[in-house]
Amino acid sequence: MYIDYEKIGNILGFGQKFFYNMKVAQNCAYIKRNIPLVKQRLKNKKKLKVLFYVYDSSRWKSQSVYDLMLKDERFEPLIVVTKNCAQENNANFQDSKDVLKNYQFFKKRGMNVELGFDIGNNKFIPFEIFEPDLIFYSHPWYVERTQGPVVCSKFALTYYIPYFLTDSDKFFFEYDLRFHRYLYRHYIINDSVKNAYASKMSNHGANLSVAGHPQLDYFYLDTKKHEKKYLIYAPHWTVCGNNIRYSTFDWSGREILEYAKKHKGLSWVFKPHPALYRFLFTSGYMTKEEADAYYADWGNFAKIWDEGDYLDLFNDSYAMITDSGSFLTEYLLTGSPIIHLFSSESAERNETVKKICTGYYRVNNLEEMYKTFDDVLIKKNDYKYDLRIKIMEEVQLKNNYCAENIIQDITGELC
Repeated sequence: MYIDYEKIGNILGFGQKFFYNMKVAQNCAYIKRNIPLVKQRLKNKKKLKVLFYVYDSSRWKSQSVYDLMLKDERFEPLIVVTKNCAQENNANFQDSKDVLKNYQFFKKRGMNVELGFDIGNNKFIPFEIFEPDLIFYSHPWYVERTQGPVVCSKFALTYYIPYFLTDSDKFFFEYDLRFHRYLYRHYIINDSVKNAYASKMSNHGANLSVAGHPQLDYFYLDTKKHEKKYLIYAPHWTVCGNNIRYSTFDWSGREILEYAKKHKGLSWVFKPHPALYRFLFTSGYMTKEEADAYYADWGNFAKIWDEGDYLDLFNDSYAMITDSGSFLTEYLLTGSPIIHLFSSESAERNETVKKICTGYYRVNNLEEMYKTFDDVLIKKNDYKYDLRIKIMEEVQLKNNYCAENIIQDITGELC
């Protein structure tokens, strides 16, 4: 019998945390009962129908998994584009235009895609309608109940590939929300992250599995020749406020622009974090006119990159200057150097990213920055190249094909 413990706590007006935990425990027990029944049904099934849950195409990072499944007669992959369930007063709210835009993203690419939201009747379509055997999620927020891992555990195994490349293990919302506890399998990048997460998770990492990350499969599969002609400047958005404070914009943003104007021959690409522009003026750090002028200055001589697909650009570059987060991991596989602008206020990185950063050129102030620019960019003295190649192996990223690892994990259990 299902008991709505959370509702009881809200009605009573006290003990909400206790009743919330009761609800989570009840859901976990329900899922635990369902898993062996679903696995028994799927065992040795000739073709597994795989549903990829998507409500934001910009966070679609599982293309390599979809592609490999499409080539494998044991799988039938399907993208289901739905809407998140954020309310209208929430910054993450979506309407029917967002749903259609995301749907067209996949349709134009000739992928198998269906709508998981009934636009005409303004309601969610329960995932059970699609009869999936496996469901892949990419983020834990605003998932509607009939499309979430608790309800879906009755008829499918639930998997999670985070859309982001983690660079810290300090934030519980990356690994220990109730969503994470409800999953059958949670794929992560390497053993170091697994150990860090498991030590802090309520279920002690019982559903974690090391696979790599499909975003990085691009580098494994890419066979094109690249000219290595661009220098990328990629500033983070956290210029001020109570956040992870990776940004060094206060001491480097304008200085790098002025340096670039004097060294246009370095072939600059300005690739700011997508959130930087609006945050510069909504935070009060700059006026909108100042932010517009800053971006316009870059546009006068540099290529401005605001597209979601940037891995070709990475492989076409010979170096990057950044204070960003996930780029530190992604860029490693290009083999090219990063000049890492380091903020003394930055949130602590995880052990994997700390190790990766030892292969880059860290600068803490303007004096170090200009000296490193001269050494690495002008004199081309990349003395840490061999170290980076060694680090790729140590953090389990060299020649690692995540999509293949995931498919082997699934077929090893079910096929």
